[in-house]
Amino acid sequence: MFFVSVWLHPVFAWHSLVDRVKDGPAASNIRESYRLLELGEASENDPTKLALYGRGKALAELAVKQDDADPEAHFALFANWGRMLQTDGWLKNSFRLPALWRELDRALELDPDHPDALAAKGGLYFQLPRFLGGDARKARGLLERAVDLDGDAIGARLELAECYLQDDRRDEARDLAAAAMRMAVEQDKPRFVRRAGTMLEALGPPPPRAEAKR
Repeated sequence: MFFVSVWLHPVFAWHSLVDRVKDGPAASNIRESYRLLELGEASENDPTKLALYGRGKALAELAVKQDDADPEAHFALFANWGRMLQTDGWLKNSFRLPALWRELDRALELDPDHPDALAAKGGLYFQLPRFLGGDARKARGLLERAVDLDGDAIGARLELAECYLQDDRRDEARDLAAAAMRMAVEQDKPRFVRRAGTMLEALGPPPPRAEAKR
């Protein structure tokens, strides 16, 4: 049941995505699409999530028609659609993955430095099995770039920490998880606090420093 794990953890920076939308012909629909995405993320009820993501997807599709050159329109479509498919079940929606990838790739084609799109693509590469396009090396590079571009990227830091842990780079993973924990507490993001705490507990304390030779 590998699809259950795909993109299970949010990797967006989770500053409000609404705030990054620039004025333009599709701006109103993009902002509302992002607002619905965030409401869906806050809900604990799957039918409510599906309804919110579905409305966000419809608005994002309209935004793409209004301005195909706006990367936020494509990312809003990817984000709402992806969450909708995840909530509904990846297994029965696996045939939609290529179209979902295209929206993410289009967002990055229009804005190669879009930190949330980089983080999301890195997360997908990391979580997908290899025969569906998963690639840990590509994931690591994308997540590192997302973290470099966005100092508030809590989710990307945690996903990158998992990449490092998989590579047995435990000290770097621990540093990223600790930084994510501090940021999550400061920004009052309880879901990220729990995730960072679980990771730090699994990693354990750093090894004692070797005593300097006398």
